[in-house]
Amino acid sequence: MKLLAKTSMYYLLCIIPILVVASLINYFALASIVKESNEDYFKKRKATIANYLEKQDTTGLNFFLQNGDANLIPVAKNYYAKDTFCDTLIFDSFENDLADVQMLGTVIETKKGKFLLHLWRSTLDDDELVSSVINSQIIIFIFLLFVLIGLNWLLSRTLWKPFYSTIISLQSFRASDKEKPKLQKSGIREFTKLNSAVDAMVEKMMSDFKSQKQFTENASHELQTPLSVIRSKVELLIQSDKLGKNELELILKIDDATSKLSRLNKSLLLLTKIENRQFSNKEKVSLNKIIDDSLMFFEEYIEEKGIKLSKHFSSEISICINYDLCLILVDNILQNAIRHNIQKGGIEIELNEHQLTVSNAGQAEALDESKIFERFQKSTTSVDSIGLGLAIAKEISDTNGFVFEYKFQSNKHCFCINF
Repeated sequence: MKLLAKTSMYYLLCIIPILVVASLINYFALASIVKESNEDYFKKRKATIANYLEKQDTTGLNFFLQNGDANLIPVAKNYYAKDTFCDTLIFDSFENDLADVQMLGTVIETKKGKFLLHLWRSTLDDDELVSSVINSQIIIFIFLLFVLIGLNWLLSRTLWKPFYSTIISLQSFRASDKEKPKLQKSGIREFTKLNSAVDAMVEKMMSDFKSQKQFTENASHELQTPLSVIRSKVELLIQSDKLGKNELELILKIDDATSKLSRLNKSLLLLTKIENRQFSNKEKVSLNKIIDDSLMFFEEYIEEKGIKLSKHFSSEISICINYDLCLILVDNILQNAIRHNIQKGGIEIELNEHQLTVSNAGQAEALDESKIFERFQKSTTSVDSIGLGLAIAKEISDTNGFVFEYKFQSNKHCFCINF
């Protein structure tokens, strides 16, 4: 999850409960105010009616009684009842339906006697008022919520812009670049410290890369020279007529070991160059032609093992890649399919616009997918294999954004490159 999205989520988790609690507090506060207002209203009406009874003002009294807001019943002098304040239903003749009302039941004592007074007031207006206020509040809260989220997104995006700029610069950076990435300046202290640390790290990486590159090239050159000398001397010894059978066999083993060491040195140097992105010039390369040329190179090995070859090209397929790397990639995959094939086995090559698949017969069980692309991993005890072919192919695929994978299907080992 992105930092901006996570920040917004935390804001929501904090704001929503606050808004809900604030809404509940506001609702109960408003309901309490309405209740106090009604109680005050009933007290004033009670006092007014009691005053009319004392003065025997029938005109004012009849106004309340005929208006339907009060009911007055004479009771005995010894009648006693506590004041009651409750919600109830009464029949509304105008609406021809039951209506919600709040009612006060109280006793009024005058010189003329005691009276049981019932006062009521419709709560419809109060309910509508509370409902309108709550609905308005919900709308305002929702609006504020979206405004806060929008402001948070906008401010975060603006404030974090130098951080994202640094990430983009680092994503395109390679240790083999001649110049350091230009980091966007920021007035924020934390980002300034981050840029300083990144700048120092990049400078160290470039320095280490140059040192490593120089060491690798020097080491490879220095190794190749004595290896070439050893091989030339071994070849001279082989041509000698004074060697016995045992001495000749030992010298041939030395020659094989030297050849293997030379190939190992070249492969490791190639891996280092690929990792350091030293093959940068890319071009449109025809995979069809590369595969045909590679098959022509391995033709003798294919015939020697009696391997049946099958090709399926959907069309002319071209990919953007360094030509030399593409040749090495195809050569290593085909060489692996030939070397680890069985006698009179088969190889199937399928090529379409999305994938190259090379399938070969071999041992009747799947290889370990977690180790097959590791360096110096060999599925056979072949002395010709140095265990770097698939590792180099994997590194080339990763460098160019391809997906190199292994599958075991229909008793065949399938190596697929998705591009």
